[in-house]
Amino acid sequence: MPPKSPFVMRLSLNVLNHLGLHLYSNTPAVLSEAIANAWDADATEVRIDLDRAERTITVRDDGIGMDEDDINEKFLYVGYKRRGDEKDDKNEILTDKLRKPMGRKGIGKLSLFSIAKKIAVYSRKQGCDPVALLLDADELEKQIAADDPSERGDYEPEPIEFDRSLDPHGTALVISDLKKIRSITETTIVSLRKRIARRFNIIGDDFRVIVNGDPVTLEDRDYFHKARFIFQYGRDYSEQCPNLDRDEKLDQPSTRCGKFDAQGEPSEAGEYEARGWIAIARHSNDLDGGTTNDGDNLNKISIVVRGKVAQEDILQEFRLGGMITKFMFGEITADFLDQDGKEDIATSSRQSISEDDVRYKALKAFLSKELQHIWVATNKLKERKGLQHVLADNQPLSDWYEKLPPWLQKRAARIFAEIDKANIEESSKRDFYANGVLAFERLKLNHAIEVLDEVDESNVEELLGFLADIDAIEAARFREIIQERLVIISKLQNSVAENALERVLEEYLFNHLWLLDPAWERPLEYKSMEERLHHAASGKRVQTDIQYRRVDAAHVVVELKRGKRRLRKTSIEAQLVKYMDAVKDELKRNQEERDLPVHGVCVVGRLPVGWEDLQVRTMDERALAVYRITVVTYDEVISRAESAYKKFLRVTGELQDLSALIDAIRTYESVPATDST
Repeated sequence: MPPKSPFVMRLSLNVLNHLGLHLYSNTPAVLSEAIANAWDADATEVRIDLDRAERTITVRDDGIGMDEDDINEKFLYVGYKRRGDEKDDKNEILTDKLRKPMGRKGIGKLSLFSIAKKIAVYSRKQGCDPVALLLDADELEKQIAADDPSERGDYEPEPIEFDRSLDPHGTALVISDLKKIRSITETTIVSLRKRIARRFNIIGDDFRVIVNGDPVTLEDRDYFHKARFIFQYGRDYSEQCPNLDRDEKLDQPSTRCGKFDAQGEPSEAGEYEARGWIAIARHSNDLDGGTTNDGDNLNKISIVVRGKVAQEDILQEFRLGGMITKFMFGEITADFLDQDGKEDIATSSRQSISEDDVRYKALKAFLSKELQHIWVATNKLKERKGLQHVLADNQPLSDWYEKLPPWLQKRAARIFAEIDKANIEESSKRDFYANGVLAFERLKLNHAIEVLDEVDESNVEELLGFLADIDAIEAARFREIIQERLVIISKLQNSVAENALERVLEEYLFNHLWLLDPAWERPLEYKSMEERLHHAASGKRVQTDIQYRRVDAAHVVVELKRGKRRLRKTSIEAQLVKYMDAVKDELKRNQEERDLPVHGVCVVGRLPVGWEDLQVRTMDERALAVYRITVVTYDEVISRAESAYKKFLRVTGELQDLSALIDAIRTYESVPATDST
């Protein structure tokens, strides 16, 4: 007999801290462990009741129950081996009801301490005395923290009186002194039902989960109605998806081969098999968290093993380089990741899977190929369905499209399909459609100009038709410019209220003289003249609040006065005439556009001295007009521009068919379809 070793390996109760006491992050994940234990106990029904007044959660099942030996040797034995010898991979371990057990290491029940400090356990096994005990996290942690090593070791839960409602057999857990749930509301209960439905795919007629009296169903998942396209493996889920884009030509939906080899290559002879589905939502924001999804982000692909989610999301492992992943959600069952007789590849948290295992690598390789296929197939599907969706959703656009010549319809179909599948809000899409219409009308215009030479001069109606198209396009585009300018004017009006208009105009006005006169469009080249005039007016550099601009058929000198200054007419006249004369001298000296008039504009914050008297103002304005000088206040700049542009819109509003079409497309509100879930 070998001598006794001087070395001893011991496990502290502190190991429990790492195994489960503070392991799980959310209540649904914790309660899922209790549901999994009920499944392993061959229960047909699990009832979860959240008591708002008492702030307790009771999980009750009708499984086989436990006697005192089972409690000590299985329930309280952390690390109890539920599947027998892992080296024996010949015989699969099944329950009496031929179920594959979900549990493996006997660690899951520790997760209950993640959400509460006290767990009362009541259990009755057929033909045995009932047992009841209280697990107290505070007492357990005291034992873990004991300073004296002699006090460390076993934790002995307190026996309690048995709950006689457990008859004839089963187990109940009463979870109290909750840590993570501040209050139990109807929203809490609905959310729990939804999250449980999403964590299990074995809930059905022979295994029911009931939350506060209402059975959890497949419909509680509340996401199948979000699927636009679905790719399936081993089973048809399309009946659960009422809003799929269905079309015989699309061959949608269909099931694909879920078998693959170690390299992830699809093969009927492959040793691995995945079942489930991957869907594409119509809009990416259908999948984000919020009130409708209860904070549960659906933009993920869950991995399910033995009927229960083993990894919340594998989609984040892939980078396809496009926006398509933002639209994906799904559930893949991969039971080969947890086989009796083979290594357990779940991580210590029991909420994810070891990435180094060959089985997981094979699954990732398979899904990588499938996601590439789905990416390509989805783009084709969207392209073919996009136009149909666009036209069905915007009647004015549909009416316009039907009148397009065939050669333009093909191009428009591609463009609008791309807009439809882009990740853009619906209101913004309407702007894109309107701009697309303008672009295609421009193509019609170019085509019209090209064929004008071919038009029979005697065919007046045809010629007028082409000219009308050209006129309509130009008018519509000009109306767009006017509308954009009104938006700018509105912003400037807000700046007045914020006492910022002077600074804004100083930065903006000199290059946007249409604010002073709608006839003065964008300035032409003027930099060379600016450089020549730097010293012309006063023998030194010209101050920045007096600038020169060249517009169509005129030269313009603009002086911007400080908002609080109040000037006399003579001062304004002297300053501007001096600068305007310098401009005329430079033009004469260089033989440049001498016949074009030179205008002067002085923009002031306050009216000149004496202008409160209308007669004085009229006389001064007439005197300044001789020099082509105009004085205008900041407020008048804005109000005059707004009045001029609004008047144009009123006069032309009823005359422009294309403009009306563009407005109709931009403002059209389709009737939303009823959401079936």
